[in-house]
Parts: sequence; structure tokens; C-alpha cells
Amino acid sequence: MTQHPKAHPIIQTFLEQVKNVFGKELLSVILYGSAVTPDYHPKASDHNFLVVLTPKGISQIRKVQRVAGWWMRHRVLYPMFMTKEFIASSMDSYPVEFFNMKEAYEVLEGEDVLKDISIPRRELRLQCERELKGKLLHLRSGYVFTRGKSREIRELINQSLSVFSSIFRALLFLKDKPVQGTREEVLTQACGEFHLDIALFQNLAAIRQKGISYTKFELDNLMERYISEIERLCGQVDKMESKQN
Repeated sequence: MTQHPKAHPIIQTFLEQVKNVFGKELLSVILYGSAVTPDYHPKASDHNFLVVLTPKGISQIRKVQRVAGWWMRHRVLYPMFMTKEFIASSMDSYPVEFFNMKEAYEVLEGEDVLKDISIPRRELRLQCERELKGKLLHLRSGYVFTRGKSREIRELINQSLSVFSSIFRALLFLKDKPVQGTREEVLTQACGEFHLDIALFQNLAAIRQKGISYTKFELDNLMERYISEIERLCGQVDKMESKQN
């Protein structure tokens, strides 16, 4: 994986900041997510980092508060600060998160702590189901609180689709299918595998990627179909359990 050229200045600045703050207590800095994929958008994408520290370093996390304002201005939102011990003991707790880190990352400094991790399939399926159902509830309530405003409906679609894409990647892995390509390609592949409405998800993706506008009636129709398809997917994932144990 190679970082997007337009993300490079932000990435390098972040790297220098954590090196200066933590020094020898810094074991690894890893860039993951859209900044190392074709999905990166300079004005919209976040910059995701895993920062691995010694136990002493993690106890001094307050030291980076002074640069947190710069991070927020440059879409470096919530870097993950961990120890190697925490990573080793958390595969069963956060398998989706570690799976998606491992799918697209670049080591910026230190050792590759993701190289040899093993994602437990049973826990991955359980978290996929839990995340899908939780996000479905959020999608329904979020739709209510858009109050029917087109701009807020579009924002809800953009935010939720990014989350669902990460879950779709994990579900394809559980189906022993290759997980490759852009977010839109993963959505299309997952729709084919789980018999979802491909045209619907392509239209949803177009709102974010191509800036396509829809009328209020069209957005309401997309949201209602979107919620229905995610609900149907929840039922399919629930039935996957016996095949993965």
C-alpha cells in the first residue's frame, strides 16, 4: 500500500510530532484506511493512525494534547494509541477494526505490529452482526432527526456508508472472497454475494464520490430502501453463525 501524495504533508507532520513527543517510548506508527487506498479524498477523508507505545509512553498520553488542535484542523481524528500487549489481547474484542487496519496500511515508523496478527473468525462474525444491528438502529433514528432536510439526509448517507463498507469487507472475508478494490467495488461485490440491491448502493455511493444531487423525494426513497436492505443483511449475517463456528 502507498499513501496518497496529497496526504503526504499531513502524514509527515503527524509522524514528526509523535516522534518528538514520545521519543524512545514510540515503537511503531502505522497509517491505515483511505489515505493508502484510491478512496482518499483530500477535502473529505480522515487520516487514520495507529500509534504503538511502551507502557511508560501510554501513561504519558497527555503530552500530545498540545498538538491535538492541529490534528483536528487537518482531519487527524482520534489516532489509536495502544501498547503491543493491548493489541495481543484485543483480537477477540475488536476483530473488525483490526481486520480493516490490516487490509490497508503502511508502516511509517518502527515495527510492523499488524503483520502477524490473526483475526478470529467467530468473533469477527459476532462483531459484524452486532455492528450491523447497531448501525441499523442508528440509521433509523438518524433518518428521523434529519427532519426531512435533504442536506442532512445526504450527510447521514455519506457517514453511514463509510462504516458499512468496513463491515462489508469483513463479511466478504468470512465468505472466503477476495477483498480488493475501492469502497464502491467492495460495495458492489458484497451486494452480489449477499443478494442486495446493487443499483441502490451505487446510487448511495454516487452521493459521496461524485457529488450527485437528488430531489427530496428521491432521497427519501433511497433512505427507505437503504434501511430495508441493511435490515435484510442483518438476517443473513445472523444465519452465518453455524457455518463459521
